[in-house]
Amino acid sequence: SNGWAMKMGTRGMSSLAWKMFHGAFDFETSMKHAMPGIGAEEAKEGAAAPKTNGARLVKTGDVQITTLQNGVKVVSVDQGALTSSVGMFWNAGSRYETARTAGAAHVMELLAFKGSTERSKLTMTRDMEALGANFGTASTRDVITFAADGMRADVREMFQTLAEASMQPAVLTYDQGPVYDETLTMQLQHLAQLIDGQEIAKDANNIVMENLHAAAFEGNTLGLPMWASARCVKKLTPQVVSEYVKSYQYGDRVAVCGVNVSHDELVELATTSLLSSLPHSAASGATDSAHMKAKYTGGERRVPGQGPATVSIGFEGCTWEDADLVPQCVLNTLLGGGGSFSSGGPGKGMYTKLYRECLNGNDWLVNISVVNQVYQDSGLFGITASAESDRLPQLVDLVTQQCAMMGKGITAEALKRAKNMAASGLLMNLESRGVLCEDMGRQVLATGGYVDAVTLVEQIQNVTEDDLKRVVAKMLAKRPAVSMYGELYGAPSFAEIEQFYKHAAIQQ
Repeated sequence: SNGWAMKMGTRGMSSLAWKMFHGAFDFETSMKHAMPGIGAEEAKEGAAAPKTNGARLVKTGDVQITTLQNGVKVVSVDQGALTSSVGMFWNAGSRYETARTAGAAHVMELLAFKGSTERSKLTMTRDMEALGANFGTASTRDVITFAADGMRADVREMFQTLAEASMQPAVLTYDQGPVYDETLTMQLQHLAQLIDGQEIAKDANNIVMENLHAAAFEGNTLGLPMWASARCVKKLTPQVVSEYVKSYQYGDRVAVCGVNVSHDELVELATTSLLSSLPHSAASGATDSAHMKAKYTGGERRVPGQGPATVSIGFEGCTWEDADLVPQCVLNTLLGGGGSFSSGGPGKGMYTKLYRECLNGNDWLVNISVVNQVYQDSGLFGITASAESDRLPQLVDLVTQQCAMMGKGITAEALKRAKNMAASGLLMNLESRGVLCEDMGRQVLATGGYVDAVTLVEQIQNVTEDDLKRVVAKMLAKRPAVSMYGELYGAPSFAEIEQFYKHAAIQQ
């Protein structure tokens, strides 16, 4: 046997062992043959790359939009590449929850792709792995997204998996017997334990941002918690989560988006799937939270705690369809900000207004940046900052003053730089297929149409200083929303902050 090993050599032995071990457990396509979905000519060594227009900017004319009779919106663009992105975007975020279903949107994100009414968790996981595609989900205040990224030849299978995950999750099987209900209840209890141990709800920045929304939209829609607490999840039952899933299943509350997908194929998939059977909310007479408009109230939330002092002050901002949305985004870039440990270099924002006026002159400041949240029927714009734990009073004064001065001291050079940065950032982000898919899906879901990057860049370059001053003046005319976290001793009262902005609004 030693002679055989010597003849084989170390490399031969390791190769044989790899084949024996690898072949015993995996069932993969041999690399000697063409990959499924790729033509023989493309698989040949040295073959020319397929001709695509993937590097070309997507224009509005390239995007195809079809609205089915029940309100389902189908949007796509085909750049000719062999890899595709598919997404389903549902108006089903935390803003649509009730006291009974609080936390269900976040739970839906955590339970996604863990089985359906058609496939067990094991079967779904195995099928997803066989595709080799990336699947993911994310819940926000307004939208739950189910997305997949994989080979163009697998679009049909990816679409089916997304449809099952969003419309037929395993939680709907609770009524099929005590075993199903008990198993799902145990899953929810396990989720409650995981959430209780997560750092998301303990992070100062997350606490402040949650409370900023709660103060801005007190007791309604966008002010409801985005993250599910362990307390909320413990109260949820499989039946309640199922009720929430069914509550958002209306045709006019979903948009299906595809990049590098044939539009006819995507429409055909939508019309032959469960999406086509969804009712329109108007026809069904639905009068639930889906039709509630966000009501901006302003106000404050203060949470005592250890760690860095963190403060956010915001005002009602623009909606997706507001004419001042582009100027607001340019203002976002112009204000900029960053951290005290930024090392410099292109794109670090060290020439932005907040960096020059705040970070450069206050060594106790840890971070300062802009809050810019845009929703279908409202928005939130302001400044957030953090510092050493004993600096909360100074931090509140700094953020309060900077919010009042957002439209002041804008030079022509700074405005030009901000517009160029906003345009370049937009174009760079849209080079990503996944980002493009999300941009198209969310735009169509919110507005019914799509504004391309070329048009947006032109609008960015047309922004003037007067536009920014108008946007700031409109914000300061509203009641502020204030959120604080840390050692609260010595911090100014909300009445003092509100009075300060009343004087600032007069001076704008």
